[in-house]
Amino acid sequence: MSERSWKVGELAAEAGLTVRTLHYFDEIGLLTPGERSAGGHRLYSAPDVQRLYRILALRGLGMPLTEVATALDGSGGTLRSAVHRQLEQVEQRIAAQRRLHRRLLTLVTTLREANDPTVDQLVATMEAMMNAGYFTPEQLTRLKERHREVGGDAFGQWRRRWAELDAEAVRQTEQGVDPADPAAQQLAGRWTTLMDDMTGGDRRILSSMYAKLDGQGAEAATLGVVSTTAWTHLKRALAVGHGRPPADSPPAQPG
Repeated sequence: MSERSWKVGELAAEAGLTVRTLHYFDEIGLLTPGERSAGGHRLYSAPDVQRLYRILALRGLGMPLTEVATALDGSGGTLRSAVHRQLEQVEQRIAAQRRLHRRLLTLVTTLREANDPTVDQLVATMEAMMNAGYFTPEQLTRLKERHREVGGDAFGQWRRRWAELDAEAVRQTEQGVDPADPAAQQLAGRWTTLMDDMTGGDRRILSSMYAKLDGQGAEAATLGVVSTTAWTHLKRALAVGHGRPPADSPPAQPG
């Protein structure tokens, strides 16, 4: 009995991906099916499927596609680095939660003693509640420095650009644009440029911002500027191409 193979549509359905995403993985050499049918359609073998799930696992660790192939085919150093980065982020979130816990205990003690908390206590607690699990004190300081570096109405400009991207992402969602489509990838590229501008290119702050978008929800995290619909579409586009539009596609292939 010959080993089972999967057509591209079958594999996409089982993995929860789109056919276009698998085509894109093939185009960039990340996941190339080992066989073709008599009609020229892609056929994925069991090892191909195993590689796909490894790709998805690495993406789940926050590893960009540009590093996934190296991690799969190299010595494993890239994978170790990705795991260490993820561990550092988790430890930072735990530390932030502990800071919030201490401040809440202080407030509870103050209220128990029938004293009103001071304004400073309330402000400190509210800041901790807004940022707990997402930003370290050093990251918050860096964000404030970045705001001063840009100067002027920087935050207002960023919010307007956010709103423009939100409107376009909602429009693409309503039109059923695939996350791997060049239009979606161009939009993801614009989003990446904006986020790099806001964070000054600090990848750890960027990771914390994405964690906040997922943890609080896009609308709460952006004070209503970015909708859940837009963030869902953008996140899928980023997962496919990491915000970089694919190179000119080769001639269409069957399957």
